Amino acid sequence: MSSEFEPFATQLYVQVGDTGKDLLRVHYYEPEGEIKDTLVLLPGFGSLPSAWDKLLLAMMKDYRIYVIETREKHTAQLGKRPDFSPERFARDIAEIVDYLMLEDYLMIASSYGAGFTLLAMSMGILKPRTVYMVGPVLRIEVPSYTWPFVYIMNRPLWYLFVRPVAKFILKYIYLDRSQKEQAKKYFGYFDAYNVKRVKKTMLTQKKFKISEEQLAKVKGNCIFIGAEKDKAHAADITINIHKIVKNSKYFDLETNIAAHSQPLVDLINKLENE
Repeated sequence: MSSEFEPFATQLYVQVGDTGKDLLRVHYYEPEGEIKDTLVLLPGFGSLPSAWDKLLLAMMKDYRIYVIETREKHTAQLGKRPDFSPERFARDIAEIVDYLMLEDYLMIASSYGAGFTLLAMSMGILKPRTVYMVGPVLRIEVPSYTWPFVYIMNRPLWYLFVRPVAKFILKYIYLDRSQKEQAKKYFGYFDAYNVKRVKKTMLTQKKFKISEEQLAKVKGNCIFIGAEKDKAHAADITINIHKIVKNSKYFDLETNIAAHSQPLVDLINKLENE
């Protein structure tokens, strides 16, 4: 899925993990003029930077930007037996931030990417100045009836059966049909999936869920962003997490598109300038 932001960015590969064989892709952009702040963006599980094009293009004028792609994505270069545990995902984020030598930065993390960010913060290994959690989830959220297909998943089954069914369910059950751009975004994710890695990650983390005890350990300035009209990321989940994380704030931007574009940029600028 093509991205309007990527041609402006430099692609870095950062070594993570203990084996020395895992490399994750990071998009790096620095504006020509004065730098207002540094932004680290972490898209959700399986999602791509293209979903954030509108926000990134709006912020690239005066923000230094890093976009981290997690290890389940097709862009990762991994060893023979990669670790897909939630703790490894969390450590990946912290190790990349350490490699980039970032100290004073704000973060945007989405969906399960926000979940990994919360886990890293609860472990005390990630300390953004402010983090905007867009539609966070605490585990891999898929309908229970899909798990039998995950167990037998392979590339032919995915492309011939599961992907078309998943697109149909998203289009006619979960998504607002008037927001065709959102459907196109999710369909692009499905087309770019590394099926083997997504399957391995889902099976490794099937029984995992970030606990309330872990959320209570999160320290920092956390801003939770809900979208009450977005069925794919239920706002009540975001609200419940917000209630557990100490001293956090909650804002509703109504739609998924608003939470990935100018309305979120406007909110960030407002809060960061207070």
